[in-house]
Amino acid sequence: MKSKWALQSGFFYICVFLSCAPLLLLLVLTVSTFWPYPDLIPQTVSLEYFEHVFLRNNQTIPAIITSLLLAFVTAVLSLLIAVPAGKALAHYNFFGKGFVKILVLVPMIVPSVAVSIGNQISMIHLGLAGTFTGVALIHSVFALPFAIRIMGNVFEAAGNQLQLQAAVLGASPVFIFRHITIPQIMPGMLAAAALSFTISIAQYITTFMIGGGRIITVTMLLVPHIRGGQTHIAAVYSVLLIVTAIICMVLMERILRRYYSMDNIYYV
Repeated sequence: MKSKWALQSGFFYICVFLSCAPLLLLLVLTVSTFWPYPDLIPQTVSLEYFEHVFLRNNQTIPAIITSLLLAFVTAVLSLLIAVPAGKALAHYNFFGKGFVKILVLVPMIVPSVAVSIGNQISMIHLGLAGTFTGVALIHSVFALPFAIRIMGNVFEAAGNQLQLQAAVLGASPVFIFRHITIPQIMPGMLAAAALSFTISIAQYITTFMIGGGRIITVTMLLVPHIRGGQTHIAAVYSVLLIVTAIICMVLMERILRRYYSMDNIYYV
């Protein structure tokens, strides 16, 4: 048993190390100023790349704010659509339900460039090209398949027995949704919101095509440095994206724990 446990633990830690190794390399790249091959560690380190990104580039802070706002709006829009859509796909039977389930996944299956081209034409006709609203909408298009899939699975797992019993006992739909449905689906809502937030943060092609270069996000600053071979500065922007995603996940977990620690039980 001990040897089996040691083997399983060793395999687990190896997998964790292999997963984190690229991130560790990114961190080293952000501070290394002279790292000749085949040295395993850089010979000199400095914070000049962080200084370049945060002090010399006046677009960085506005790009961070824009990225966070876009991600927040995307998460909210995704939830507003995914919650009722997930409930409908889980609890109701209607004609073409199987086709709708497949149709929801189209933005995941079709290449993002193809989807963005079609949406760009629509945005131009609607006057939303090059606007914050247009970019937020296109980000939501790519986040919705994940959000709807999560919420659909959550509603299927939770079922609707408690809601039906509460309705029989005379509870109003608003009361049922607030005190029964939301506590049931809150973990799924936070998971869908966190994933939508992360998807929005990482978008580049869609932001570039729909935003038309007017909406500047962190990825819009990151990709040109990669193409230009400025890997150290690109590493700083990459770490910034990673830290943002981690903070988002930590906040979501804290919100979830706080929510369920406030005695949110089903009052019927």
